[in-house]
Amino acid sequence: MASGTRARSLVDRTLTVLTWGLAARRGVELVEVLVSGRWSRRRLSGLATRPGKEPAVQLVCVVPMYLEQAIAAETVRFWHGFAERTGVAAVSFVTSVKERPEVGPTTRDIVAAELARLGNPDRLRLVHCEEVTRFRAAQLNLAVQQVRANSMRTGHSPSSTWVAVYNADSRPSASTCAELAGQSMAEPRIRVFQQLVDYVVPERPGAGLVAVGNSALQSWWTRSHYWTRNTVGRRDSWLAATVPFSTFGHGEFVRLDFLEDIGGFPDFAYADGLLLGWICRLRGEPIGLLASRDCAEVPRTGRDLVTQQAAWMRGLLNFDATVAWCHQHGQVRLSRTQVAALRAAHLSIPIIWGLSTAVLAAGTVLLGRRIIARSATVADAAKLACLLSYPVVPTLALAGTGERPPGVLARLAGAAASWPLEGVGFWPAVVSHLRRSQRAPTKTPR
Repeated sequence: MASGTRARSLVDRTLTVLTWGLAARRGVELVEVLVSGRWSRRRLSGLATRPGKEPAVQLVCVVPMYLEQAIAAETVRFWHGFAERTGVAAVSFVTSVKERPEVGPTTRDIVAAELARLGNPDRLRLVHCEEVTRFRAAQLNLAVQQVRANSMRTGHSPSSTWVAVYNADSRPSASTCAELAGQSMAEPRIRVFQQLVDYVVPERPGAGLVAVGNSALQSWWTRSHYWTRNTVGRRDSWLAATVPFSTFGHGEFVRLDFLEDIGGFPDFAYADGLLLGWICRLRGEPIGLLASRDCAEVPRTGRDLVTQQAAWMRGLLNFDATVAWCHQHGQVRLSRTQVAALRAAHLSIPIIWGLSTAVLAAGTVLLGRRIIARSATVADAAKLACLLSYPVVPTLALAGTGERPPGVLARLAGAAASWPLEGVGFWPAVVSHLRRSQRAPTKTPR
């Protein structure tokens, strides 16, 4: 009897710590979202009222595409309008020879046809990558070769030439180019920028509540965790160098001279966006932040969400491979202790991310059983309410994203449906990592 009492007391203390820890975390995140929102409004307001001509920078947007037949034509039309409205010098759509569907046109065929329909605009280019590799970095580096050749021909220096990377579903806001131009002049030492991202529900058949919830949760993360880590990580201190954050692989801007310093986009492992940001961190290179949003789609279905989360988790486990590459190529500028601290911080992210779902679910089930058995206390009911509210708080505090944001009830139901699935991707990622597999997903889920 005494052992049972002690066990229940231990469980109660654990649940109390878990509950109040999660509540405190959501509270801190809410403050971060509010502060980042004020920062974004102030930055963009200053951008809108800044007098004079935009500083001259050469910006080339690169859009790698693979098996994107469903959105290829729409993507070309968007970038055609974007190029007309902004100061982007060129947009390169980079397709791959790896794409060989048995039936129907390839992405390359669709892009070429849409460009022809638009009259083959001067600033839109179709580039086809003939190199077969496991990762998309080959497509990016082919575009970089052309950017370098064009810059030499037009007299633009590497320090004034920027390469932006976007996914096929990326829809950056019109203020992006002007903000990059202004910030590159205001912060000349920064050679890599990441813009904040609003995740939106795809306006295509098949998108359901999972997509609605996931769009809110991912947008919440970028406005809270990422904004804070990036802001703190740019400070000039020992601890700031150990803050874990990176670039996303879309909505990222890299100056050409930096790419030349590191030999192009990294191709030694999966998730070049993460690898690029980690190389910056290990070099002590700051990653600037843009308030202009990149609107990017979330996966439409639960299955696609698990595939995406597993891919992200797999990428997060590649930090050691990045450290090894940086040591091999003389790119490490941090001390041994700082590298160890950064490694520990990055390793904790996928572990906490993956285990939090299981821990919260177990606590919810345990407290629910007590309530059903009528053995629960008032404190138990309060803990259960806190645990159940944890996944849905972001949907209440954050307005929906996109041109037609979902209503609050849809966001609540969507968060309840999508949040449990996000942690599921941890397990296949761990198995893949332990098997030392570097196999990337066939394509990014759309």
